Amino acid sequence: MYEYRATVDRIVDGDTVDFIVQLGFNISIKIRTRLAGVDTPERGHPDWGSATTLCRELLVEKALANDRNDMSVIIRTSKTGKYGRWIVHIDGVTDKLAERWPYKK
Repeated sequence: MYEYRATVDRIVDGDTVDFIVQLGFNISIKIRTRLAGVDTPERGHPDWGSATTLCRELLVEKALANDRNDMSVIIRTSKTGKYGRWIVHIDGVTDKLAERWPYKK
């Protein structure tokens, strides 16, 4: 499992977020991630907006709890998923989203 500080770049929908990930030595990359264990409605679905809004609120809450003004959070990841997105866990974010929209295999 790898752990990185990452800054939110764009919230695509309730389970997909683009981050700028700090790799160390002033090196960063932009990646598209999928939140682990979460499967929110896709764009165009009636609940898409509420899922995206909840994701945004949880990420802001998490960043503020870290006493940072740059919208950064700690992400943990170890693999990519079916579409090449890094599957990430963010304490206090992925678990709350998964309560409402759990990923079903």
